[in-house]
Amino acid sequence: MQVNRKAFVTVLAVVILSATSKSLFAQYPGMAAFRAQQSMQFANQQMMMQMRMLNGNYGDYNPAYTFVVEMKDGSKKEFDSKIYHDTVLKKNYLLLVDKNYKRSDTNRYKKIYPSQTVSIARNIAAPANLIHKNAVIPKPVYFAGQAADSCWMFKVISGPITAYSYMSQQEDDQIFNPYTIVAIQLNDGLIVKYTEENLKQMVGEDINALVAIKDKNYYKAIKKYNKDIEKAAKK
Repeated sequence: MQVNRKAFVTVLAVVILSATSKSLFAQYPGMAAFRAQQSMQFANQQMMMQMRMLNGNYGDYNPAYTFVVEMKDGSKKEFDSKIYHDTVLKKNYLLLVDKNYKRSDTNRYKKIYPSQTVSIARNIAAPANLIHKNAVIPKPVYFAGQAADSCWMFKVISGPITAYSYMSQQEDDQIFNPYTIVAIQLNDGLIVKYTEENLKQMVGEDINALVAIKDKNYYKAIKKYNKDIEKAAKK
C-alpha cells in the first residue's frame, strides 16, 4: 500500500509539472521558439560530429610545442607555442611571448603568421620536463613544415598521394587527427586543396579508394590508394 501511495505521488507530480510547463509556454510564446532553436542547434552539432567522425575526427588536441621558424628577413626564432587560429584573418599563427616585457605590456605578445616565415620545424624529441632528471636530454629532432598563405603544412602521409596537415602531429602520433589534413599531392605534382573532387581525380579508377570516398572517409581513401599502388608495384 505504501508503494502504491509513492507511485501515486510521483504520477501526480509529473502531471502538475507538465501542466505548469504548458502554462509557461502559453505565457511566454518566445520560449517555444527558443527551445526549437536549441533543438536545431543540437541537431546541427550532432551532424557535424558525425561528419567529422567519418573522417576520423574526435576533437583537435593542440598542445604547445617548441617551434623553430625562419623569418623572411633571414632571422630564426625558437619558442614554445600552440598553433592558434585568427578568426578575423582566417589564418593560423604562433604566439611569441617576449618575457622581457611585463604581462601588462602589449609588446610582450607577438603573433607570427605563415606569410611572415620561410619555413617551420617542430622539435619532436622528448621535452626536458618529461625526462628523468638523471637521464641524458636527447638532441633535438625536427619535424619540418612549409609555409603557405594561411597555415603551415606538415607532411603527415607519404606515398603516391602525399597529405599535409595544418597541425604538427605526425601520422604515427597517438593524437594525430586526420581531420587536420588540408592539402594533398599526387607524386611530384602540384599541392592542391584537400577536397573530394581533387581526391577523386588523384585516385582515378581505384575501386577501394572510390568506395572510401563515397563513404566520405577521405583519409581511408588515401591510405587505400597508396596501398594498392604499392601492391601493384610489387607484382
